[in-house]
Amino acid sequence: LLQRLMASHCLSNEEAQKIFDDLKVRNNSLEEAFETINAELTKGFGLEIATVVLEKQKYHAVINLRNDDVAANAFESSYNSHERAFVRKILEQFCSSDDKHPSFPKKDLINLRNELEDSFKITTVDHAKTVVERLLDQQFLRIVSGGRRDSMQVEVEMAPRGYLELSTFMTERGVSHDNMPQFLFHRS
Repeated sequence: LLQRLMASHCLSNEEAQKIFDDLKVRNNSLEEAFETINAELTKGFGLEIATVVLEKQKYHAVINLRNDDVAANAFESSYNSHERAFVRKILEQFCSSDDKHPSFPKKDLINLRNELEDSFKITTVDHAKTVVERLLDQQFLRIVSGGRRDSMQVEVEMAPRGYLELSTFMTERGVSHDNMPQFLFHRS
């Protein structure tokens, strides 16, 4: 269950329940399985399975509880300094909205590249598109409406994994706890 959750980055409750049911493990429930896994995962690795509730749907992901070098360097291994500045700008766009779950046209997120300082400019639209696509692939962002993923008009919002892993970043930038989704932690 843990391996599938980590490989998928984030699973809906239905997906996690199906995996749990297929495994035929000794735990009585998915919740109990998460509690059992977390008891060891937290002690040994500083990781935890957590759940976020978005639009009455539960999503589960493994998150890093420690503000350590692993957490600090997570984006450094996937994004260069220009791309990290661009990702930060995208996340700040979501944080600056007064909406509870804001969404933006993909083209607006890509055009944020024009607001970067000269020393961090992403010079091409294609490069900016690639970074946004990686955020979608890694499930930090998700498509909510507008048709095809490759469309520039498609609406994009924070994905469950984005909320789970970046909640501290968001609240530090002024997102009210009232505007954050509900988080559930599986501890015995």
